[in-house]
Amino acid sequence: MNPFLRLVLGPGRLPDQLRADLTANGLVLLAEGLSGSVTYRHFRAPGQRANWRKQAVSGAVAISTDRLLVWAGRFRHIDVPLADPVRATIEARADRPDRILFAYDAGTTNPSRSGRVEVRLRTADAPRIERLLAL
Repeated sequence: MNPFLRLVLGPGRLPDQLRADLTANGLVLLAEGLSGSVTYRHFRAPGQRANWRKQAVSGAVAISTDRLLVWAGRFRHIDVPLADPVRATIEARADRPDRILFAYDAGTTNPSRSGRVEVRLRTADAPRIERLLAL
């Protein structure tokens, strides 16, 4: 990614402590510095409203033996144990051979929010991520 965009969008790297926690839990896959986008559809949160909004981001995907984490735009979008029932509500698929899509309902874990959030990140590991997360 262009150095200027990396400065604006962030490095797309997990904080060191979070990376250490995932490594201690048996890291299966870590992809950092991924370019992509976050799309908000019919999104409502305190102080925020968007029928449709898309923003460029830099992000990361981490899968450990018991946890899924998606980091995008300097924000932890998804951080859920793989065995948690909430995991079943998260759509994870390779919508292109080089791009992974994570989609979730913003109100699932926070009742003050509603709408659909879609995180798309470019990675050559998209098919592998989809296989690892297949239910």
